[in-house]
Amino acid sequence: MGNVNVLINRMRYWCQTVSLGYSQNDRWDIRPGGNADCSSLVIWCLREAGFDTGQATYTGNMSGQLTARGWTRLSPDGNPRSGDILLNDADHVAVYLGGGLLAQASYSEHHSANGTGGDQTGQETNIRGYYDFPWNCYLRYTGGNTPAPAPVSGKVAVDGDCGPATVRAWQRVMGTTMDGVISGQVIPDHTYARPNLYSVTYGGGGSDLIRAVQRRLGLAADGLLGPGTIRAIQRHLGVAQDASFGPGTVRTLQTRLNANTF
Repeated sequence: MGNVNVLINRMRYWCQTVSLGYSQNDRWDIRPGGNADCSSLVIWCLREAGFDTGQATYTGNMSGQLTARGWTRLSPDGNPRSGDILLNDADHVAVYLGGGLLAQASYSEHHSANGTGGDQTGQETNIRGYYDFPWNCYLRYTGGNTPAPAPVSGKVAVDGDCGPATVRAWQRVMGTTMDGVISGQVIPDHTYARPNLYSVTYGGGGSDLIRAVQRRLGLAADGLLGPGTIRAIQRHLGVAQDASFGPGTVRTLQTRLNANTF
């Protein structure tokens, strides 16, 4: 089942954490150093977040495909909710992140439809303040957004993806509330990354899970999964201390959690 928080996180990742450029010629080359256009990026992130996108391929058929799969088409009133898809059926699409911000693929380094791979300007894919493109509608997911329950065995897949099931297992081992989300985080800057954390919310108040981890590791317990905490976790797990919460770190964490330990 799709999760709106994961959609928001993946849009943040592709538009802010890695260098992803804009080009319509190779719009599905979505990888660090690759390219997307506005609709391919949103569709890609929807799929990463577990949503069924049907035959959606561009802005013109996105509304019809998504409204048949749990999304509701709403009139744009200037007050989108976090996770809403902001759609102009003919020309553009973005995702509203909350806090007055949206994420989008805009245009190539030439301010045209096509360009070379990677974000040459820092703005080909970007996060910026909400604006009216103008949008024809907001697409809002109303088909249910509860993360799938953890397996009865308590085991999680050792796949390197820190999604809701892995977070719940980590919360269980650490003795904190098991909601499957690392909450209250700040957006990573250039000193660290969290590319494989797919279940996170933002706001800066910190997470009880991360506070418990920090106390276990003898760190100041601010609840934020920042560079110092990531390195301390990596040191504890015996993996490379690169301040990136990536697949190698997560796989080792998942193996520990499956043994009911951290």
